[in-house]
Amino acid sequence: MFSTMKNSIDSLARYDRPIELMGQKFSIPNLLSILRLISMPLLLFAAWSGRPVFFQITLAILLLMALADGILARRLGQVTDFGAELDSWGVLAAFVTVPLCAWILWPDIVHREAAFVIALVIFHVVPALLGLLKYGRLTSYHTWASKLSAVLLSLTIFLILLGGPAWPFRVISPVVILSGIEEIFMTGILRQWQTNIPSLWHALRIEQGKVEIALQESEKRYRDILLNIEDGYLELDLAGNLIFFNPTLGKYSGYSEEELIGMNNRILMDDRQSKIAFETFNEVFRTGRSCLIHDWEFIRKDGQRRYFEGSINLMRNARGQPIGFRCFGRDTTDRKLAEERDRHHQEQLYQAGKMVALGTLVSGVAHEINNPNNFIKLNTPLLEEAWEGIRPILDEYYEENGDFIIAGLSYSEMRTRIPTLFAGIVDGARRIEQIIEDLKNYVRKGTAELTEPVEINQVVKSALSLVSHMVRRSTQKFNVHYGKNLPLLNGNPQRLEQVIINLIQNACQALPNTRAGIAVSTAFDGSSAQIVLTVQDEGSGIPAENLPHITDTFYTTRYETGGVGLGLSISSKIVEEHGGRMQFTSEPDRGTTVAVYLPVAGVKTGVTT
Repeated sequence: MFSTMKNSIDSLARYDRPIELMGQKFSIPNLLSILRLISMPLLLFAAWSGRPVFFQITLAILLLMALADGILARRLGQVTDFGAELDSWGVLAAFVTVPLCAWILWPDIVHREAAFVIALVIFHVVPALLGLLKYGRLTSYHTWASKLSAVLLSLTIFLILLGGPAWPFRVISPVVILSGIEEIFMTGILRQWQTNIPSLWHALRIEQGKVEIALQESEKRYRDILLNIEDGYLELDLAGNLIFFNPTLGKYSGYSEEELIGMNNRILMDDRQSKIAFETFNEVFRTGRSCLIHDWEFIRKDGQRRYFEGSINLMRNARGQPIGFRCFGRDTTDRKLAEERDRHHQEQLYQAGKMVALGTLVSGVAHEINNPNNFIKLNTPLLEEAWEGIRPILDEYYEENGDFIIAGLSYSEMRTRIPTLFAGIVDGARRIEQIIEDLKNYVRKGTAELTEPVEINQVVKSALSLVSHMVRRSTQKFNVHYGKNLPLLNGNPQRLEQVIINLIQNACQALPNTRAGIAVSTAFDGSSAQIVLTVQDEGSGIPAENLPHITDTFYTTRYETGGVGLGLSISSKIVEEHGGRMQFTSEPDRGTTVAVYLPVAGVKTGVTT
């Protein structure tokens, strides 16, 4: 296509590049043009001296010379830029001199035809001056219209000066004016000074051809650059199919050129990334604005997942209509992995610093908490004894006077609840004491005594009694299944209770509403001699990328709601101290299941209720 367009432009060479033969500035045609210029004073002399016949003869000779120099230049092959410009100066001088001389010799005729004369002068002088301003040279187009109008204008001028009718002069005047308008448009279109262009259509063809050649050359250079850059480049049609790409894309994707051409971009992505890509391309199409992309995942031919960043731009045709998309980008997988490693290392250092701070904090806070907690533990039994002492009096009053109100509740109800409240206070104080001890043990990296026989069902029941309020508030579907005849295990019941409480609390916090359920179960796996404690919820689930980190110290996805990332970390350590392990399975928006595997103490079984 490039060679075809170039040939079409070469066919217009006689209009685009005037022939310059051996610098023939003083050829016969050029000498005739020079004689025309230096003869203008003769016209002025003839007019000033009042010799109309001499003026008419001189003017006729000059017009014949103007006609002859063009014919001779073409016949002799002496068409030059210099000659064309001389001819333009001669024509301009004639258009200024002849009306002035006619005004001197025939004032009545000029006065009568003043509007036409002025229009003709303006529409010849203005195009010439515009060319002088734009190119620094007079225009020398020599269009078909200007040649025809020059011949007709000369004849009508002689006719009117010889006493003939004026209407031919008036009829030909619009042709001259249109010729001047055409040259004005040509000056506006042509970017460089050129000669011998027959019409406005030819000027348009020349400029269009130059633009198309320039575009093709630019596109060729552009494609050469794209084929050699290190970044990936691709072009897609509006349906997302590959129509062009550079070799770098093949290196990134692992596909051959034959495999990639026509391939839809969705093949290189999973469903999640395809949805993101569709929305992004749609936004670029809708707004027309380019878009930067970051960390887009794409799948290589070998199944490896890589990351990509770059930009997307809308492609348009010559009429401005969208025809597709062009994308620049680079594979950022290595950089992303390096950043992730650095982030993980920084997080480890940060967590190590937290552990140091936590050790110092726990040592001080433990004492501060234990002091008021001891008051609770010591004073609660006294209050309980006081209640037992006063209860007979209240019972007697109740029998004599009937029920009465204490703290907003009837005495008959409070009489049975108050002992439970005291027991809860004592148990809560014990729990506070145990939590402090757990933190101290965790920081010290030591292990607590794990020699006490533990009946896991009793531990689960104790834990559920402490979190019953949270469970009732979080879900309407709470199921517990206790395995029967479970073996005892050696361990610490308080610490295992802490594990169960943490797991149930996490399950409650994961539920989207009270209609979602939680299930707790215990069982014995005889093949592995392990007790299996399972906590299952119908909550929001855990993303796959977060699962490996959920037991890391201070790792939490609930910073905004007060999570500190210690619950599962401590629970995991407690389970490990008991020789067991925790297993997490989760699916986003479907829920999470935590299985705790604990080795049994022996063949002895506990009493299951």
